[in-house]
Amino acid sequence: MTGRVVVVTGAASGIGFALARRFAAEGDRVVLADRHADVLAEAAQELEAGGAEVLAVPTDVSDPDAVDTLAARAVERFGTVHVVCNNAGTVVGGAAWEVPLADWHRIMDVNLWGVIHGIRSFVPILLAHDEPAHVVNTASMAGVTSLGGLGPYVASKHAVVGLTETLFHDLAAAGAGDRVGVTAVCPGYVPTRIGLDDPRAAVPAVAPGAVSADDVATQVLEAIAERRVFVFTHEGTAEQVTARAAAIVDGRAHLRRR
Repeated sequence: MTGRVVVVTGAASGIGFALARRFAAEGDRVVLADRHADVLAEAAQELEAGGAEVLAVPTDVSDPDAVDTLAARAVERFGTVHVVCNNAGTVVGGAAWEVPLADWHRIMDVNLWGVIHGIRSFVPILLAHDEPAHVVNTASMAGVTSLGGLGPYVASKHAVVGLTETLFHDLAAAGAGDRVGVTAVCPGYVPTRIGLDDPRAAVPAVAPGAVSADDVATQVLEAIAERRVFVFTHEGTAEQVTARAAAIVDGRAHLRRR
């Protein structure tokens, strides 16, 4: 399909903006959502300057009413939605027993509840029409392996992976699995502003051979076309998942290297 209506959360920068830019390049109409309204407006202007049809809706994905409003605004402007990318995320570090409860709640509110709210608000819209549709949930390698010092993030991303796979089964049980696809994106390290309070902070440089946000976006569009449920964006990361599974079967813990 071309001319799809695509909703992307966390769209003002990083992987979210890269996704929006790629969908726009494909001729899709794009709804951008982000809690940073000023940076979101700049992102929308950049896409509009390239000829894209864009709607920018400032949204805090941790608020279910805000996500309902996002869905309503998308339908009001474009009539329906074909692809929803639940991409907004944040991160905080520290030993699991030392991370303040406020940080635990914020990570879960954005990384997990943001995805839950996106599914709740948008899947009924995807089911209401008879055109191909897709749900993309941005997880992480932290959702399929373990990594010390990132307890809230690891827990939230494990939940996103499990929820995404469950959504796949739920759609199949509802008779919609052939039309509504589901993908969990599991990137390794990608230079973005994730976890930074300043939405205008400098983005770390992409080292030669590293995976960029644009690379991830390209792989996501390929996964949608191929109806792949899991996307491992970095070379060698699938092998880490295999090693982790083997360790679990053996009753051991497998710690992924940073």
